[in-house]
Amino acid sequence: MVRPTDLRRRSRFVQILAFSHSSSTSPIKRRLMTISVYFLMFVLLTALAPVWIPTAFIVGLFRRSNFVILRLLAFFWTFLLIEMIGLFCAGCIYLVARRNIKRFHDLFFRLECWWGSSLFNWFCRYLSLTTTIEGQENILPGPVLVFIRHASIIDTALPVTFLSNATGLRLRYVFKRELLVDPCIDVAGQASPNYFIDRGGSAAEELAGVRNLAVDLGEEGVLLYPEGTRFTERKKEIALKRLAKAHPDLVPLAQSFKHCLPPKPGGALTLMDAAPDADVLVIAHRGLEGLAEVTDLLSGSVVGKEVQISIWRIPASEIPKGEERRRWIFDLWKRVDDFVAG
Repeated sequence: MVRPTDLRRRSRFVQILAFSHSSSTSPIKRRLMTISVYFLMFVLLTALAPVWIPTAFIVGLFRRSNFVILRLLAFFWTFLLIEMIGLFCAGCIYLVARRNIKRFHDLFFRLECWWGSSLFNWFCRYLSLTTTIEGQENILPGPVLVFIRHASIIDTALPVTFLSNATGLRLRYVFKRELLVDPCIDVAGQASPNYFIDRGGSAAEELAGVRNLAVDLGEEGVLLYPEGTRFTERKKEIALKRLAKAHPDLVPLAQSFKHCLPPKPGGALTLMDAAPDADVLVIAHRGLEGLAEVTDLLSGSVVGKEVQISIWRIPASEIPKGEERRRWIFDLWKRVDDFVAG
């Protein structure tokens, strides 16, 4: 059953999302729409700053929630500014480097690192978050398959901040198609070897697209969110029902997860089959659990939290073969779940 609160959350930008998801919509039409909407939001938020800044400050005084509304509005304005700068830079790259493939990809990689790390760093500043990381020495060298926990609306910026920007590791991403609503991800993400998966499309076709990312990896990596979506108890129940039909032997282990969804092993298995010599990097993190939805932020409880990140590397030689890999993925995600539990 769909709850009324879910309907309210989904009502925002529904038309844009539907437009972006349509297979018949050309990239040009989609980008004209999303870029226009983002630009208009930036202009309006900038013009109305003399109104929303003092209003949000006064609301913060009465709500006693760490001025979270003011913090979020300030971050949203910064996010839109970064989007505008990113789109301008992407346009310049297309103009000056489109005939030089190596330079083209180098410049877009630098833009990707700046965009993602800027978003995460400003997010941390506005919400007074601190970060600690262990295992950064495990990142290099490639090739690697990167499996990361998905818990919030901001953890998509963790890999580019702590892997690519910090070490120079180039990643090919398995994005969900819904992210095409973000014009920077749309323009820059499709200029690099990434894949935007259609979760409602043919499983065989989508897995073939994922497999192509692992071809000729060299010193690069492929990043995948094995859970597929952010954790909620309702999503966990749905995942367990599906798992019971396909692999009932894994249900008891999956039921023991407290903070993570059971992984969807199709993508991970496909990548490991396509790149058998690649090591696996696991990015576990805790501290972002209160950011699953934008509405989760409004309580202000996330302000001042510590985000803890741990990176593990599993050599390709230690990864089992054949069907045993499926159980291995679930055991690996149990380890992630235990890390989140602390």
